[in-house]
Amino acid sequence: MLLCAAIVFFAFMYLTGQSVGGALDELHDATRLSLYRHGMVEKLSSAEIKRLYLDTCTRKCHGKDVIENKPRTAAEWEAVMVRMKAPDRADMSDRHAETITRYLQSNFLSNVPTVLPEKTMKYVKLHLWRSDFGESDLFLDLIYIPYEHRSLLPYLGVRNAPSNPQAAFFVVYVNTHQGSVPPWDFTELAALHVDNGAAQKAGAWKILYEDGQRHHNQGVLVFPDIDTGKAADLEIKMRLPGLGTRSFQWCLPIPPMLEGEPVER
Repeated sequence: MLLCAAIVFFAFMYLTGQSVGGALDELHDATRLSLYRHGMVEKLSSAEIKRLYLDTCTRKCHGKDVIENKPRTAAEWEAVMVRMKAPDRADMSDRHAETITRYLQSNFLSNVPTVLPEKTMKYVKLHLWRSDFGESDLFLDLIYIPYEHRSLLPYLGVRNAPSNPQAAFFVVYVNTHQGSVPPWDFTELAALHVDNGAAQKAGAWKILYEDGQRHHNQGVLVFPDIDTGKAADLEIKMRLPGLGTRSFQWCLPIPPMLEGEPVER
């Protein structure tokens, strides 16, 4: 038995071109990942998680550039992994899929959705998206959706479009790298100002996505009626406990998308 094991080991060394130490490390890591898959190892190190990602996603399917050159939002990465863990694809366990999802969300995160065509995304980033650009470990991104652009909502994870054409509708992304996203109710923290006027309180806040680790959160914030066709400065102030006030500004009216501008890919 020992002789057979030795023969297999040296054959492995020969085929992989590794030293004895390298081959032992390789076998150790592979064993740990296999045990983790079946719940016999509780936690992986950062290096082991990266190894799991590389072994699962870049050796069986495609090169890592396909993944790493296209960051996605937390919700988009989760949707990708749901598809990829199918038996006819990467065929990974739920535990492996969850771990790889968290790795992708931490290392290749996009602040804004990536499912829209490039021209449409340029329009969204220029006219509708605002960010606090990470003033702390916790950062916010807001996308303002005027009623006339409500066709964008399904691609941002919003299934029910607003029925009131005068409502101010915002998709909010909250992300953190090291800490956790507090269970905030933005109806209590956010105020909308038109031309520096009196503060308007939000009428509704609805969570659309939470990652389960409290690192990523996405929701919809709705304010009362505003005249979106009137020239005005629109500002949302977020008073975040312990983190100060974040400000997001838009100029109304929002320019229309070019005729024939694609929404779907």
